[in-house]
Amino acid sequence: MSIRIVLFGCFGMVVACGGSDGVSPRQACEDSASALCERFYACYTAQELASAGFPSSEAACVTTLQSQQGCAAETTQNICTGNAKYSPVEAQKCSDQITGLSCSQVRDPFFDEATAAPACTMVCAVH
Repeated sequence: MSIRIVLFGCFGMVVACGGSDGVSPRQACEDSASALCERFYACYTAQELASAGFPSSEAACVTTLQSQQGCAAETTQNICTGNAKYSPVEAQKCSDQITGLSCSQVRDPFFDEATAAPACTMVCAVH
């Protein structure tokens, strides 16, 4: 599994995190993208990132992820589906858990964001 697949594959779950009272869905999306890119750029060498097709800088990674995930358009009305309700507390925890990932977690070939940052799976939940 390449770094690119891990980064862009796992980010979909992060964005399913989105925000309301406190951190908005847009801010949650932007914060999660920033945290995830920071972890990848801190944990992989420039050569590893380049060979996996990542942007040339962490800032470019953030911009790309935020754009791909549509962060600018996320609202409390469109972030969750069905009967799920947005939790700004879990959205903040999601971003915090991503920020706290160790490089050994990020570099693990079996990296699973749901296990490493479980709050990200709880941002939109049926209460």
